[in-house]
Amino acid sequence: MMIATVLSHNCTGPNRACQKAHRDGRSVHMIPDAGRNPGASPALIMPMYHYATEDDGRQAINRAIETAPTVTCDEDLYTYRRQGVAHFLPVGWIDPTRR
Repeated sequence: MMIATVLSHNCTGPNRACQKAHRDGRSVHMIPDAGRNPGASPALIMPMYHYATEDDGRQAINRAIETAPTVTCDEDLYTYRRQGVAHFLPVGWIDPTRR
């Protein structure tokens, strides 16, 4: 089971995604932990980081750990983003917009 960090139990912004999630009843802002050595293992990217409850967030993150595909090329990345699919970025991956 992956450990997740709760950034806020009542996130209201200032980011627009945070504000919208709060209005939609998903005020718990949490992220998957990167582990002791960030960058040494694939990074889990979630389609959202706001949940109605902490338990909902932990379940979503743990489900993603078990089922999320790993990006192998730019096309994968764009597809997973467009479809809202949790995915892993390989170690050393550089986002196409930053190359």
